[in-house]
Amino acid sequence: MRLNDFVLRGSEITVNGVLRIETESLGGNTSSTDRAKNGIKPKALTVSLVIAFNKSVDLSELLQQAESVDENGKLKVFDIVDDTAKAMNIRQVQFNEAFNVRQIPEKKAWRVNFTLSEYLSIPEKAEQRQKTQTTQQQSANGEAIAASDTEQQDGTETLTGFEKVLKFADDALAPDTEESAGAVA
Repeated sequence: MRLNDFVLRGSEITVNGVLRIETESLGGNTSSTDRAKNGIKPKALTVSLVIAFNKSVDLSELLQQAESVDENGKLKVFDIVDDTAKAMNIRQVQFNEAFNVRQIPEKKAWRVNFTLSEYLSIPEKAEQRQKTQTTQQQSANGEAIAASDTEQQDGTETLTGFEKVLKFADDALAPDTEESAGAVA
């Protein structure tokens, strides 16, 4: 595995991929199996490897990569070269969640586990593109958007014919409390 120019060194390297599809049950307390899609989350790669005690420099260099930040203080984004990442269509990653180092005394080595999360996943890019298009449609050449048809400039509402009938019925059934208080006094 390679992250930018950094080559991951160690033995017993395993890379597992995860794709989380968030859903929510629509069945409530019933036995229904209907589910609502809440979105596809960025893919993640969990990496596990063994680094010998006498290669502690390799562990230190890997930790430096995990802790590295860009000029804005954000976690560094890495271009990844790995078979599992390629198969899952993951091109860029960031270190995410826990970075675990555990001693294996009988092997005189460390078991290292960490997670790399996809940076700017395909669903995330599509979502950003959609937001940009919506914003562009709403702001016609930087001019303010006119108030809706049902609102006047002074803040009072103009009602449609049907809304006027409903308001008349509402006022007849439950007059404003101010008017009622004046009538009682």
